[in-house]
Amino acid sequence: MRPPMLWLIATLLLGHVMADLATEKRNSKIEGTWSSGAGNVMTGQNEKGVAFFNPMRRHFTVPPTAGYSYSFTKDGHFEMAQFTYQTNPKDVHCFSASLVWQHGTYKYDGTNIYMSPYKGDGAIQTMGECLDPQVQMDYYAEKEVGANVTVYVDNDIVFYPDESMYVLQMHQFNGKPLPKMYLRYRPPRMMPTRSIFKQVIGAPG
Repeated sequence: MRPPMLWLIATLLLGHVMADLATEKRNSKIEGTWSSGAGNVMTGQNEKGVAFFNPMRRHFTVPPTAGYSYSFTKDGHFEMAQFTYQTNPKDVHCFSASLVWQHGTYKYDGTNIYMSPYKGDGAIQTMGECLDPQVQMDYYAEKEVGANVTVYVDNDIVFYPDESMYVLQMHQFNGKPLPKMYLRYRPPRMMPTRSIFKQVIGAPG
């Protein structure tokens, strides 16, 4: 005998609720704003309203040092900010730097974080004395995977002596670890989590 329709609907709804609760429990482990090093690279905006990247003005504010920052919400949204340097071994004067920002949604299975950015919002800016042009900005939307994710407490922190902080450690799929990031804010400090712009093919950066 087939189960009554109301019973079937209730069972399906209960299944969805249990799945949502399990997802929220996993996501609560990585919820927050995480930043590497001294924390000069950070998602969102600070108390003075200054942001690493302003998506409305499409403007980067260059931090004093390089670093990584990721933010995650319990309901599946992420934001990332990266400022990195690249050196040229053939010409030490020809170093370059890049700033990257994007946000979107993510799924966390307890081991890996799969990040899907909103197309049209993200940006990458490259800078370098030997580049032509020396400063260039383009749209940026690249799916990312934080592999072999671990969260632990660090009791020996160079930047914060005599303190204990939560650490988020992610790896690339080739096994190379990203710089470990410390928990700075919970709940996270982020720009709006919704999609802001639609991608326009061929539009200037």
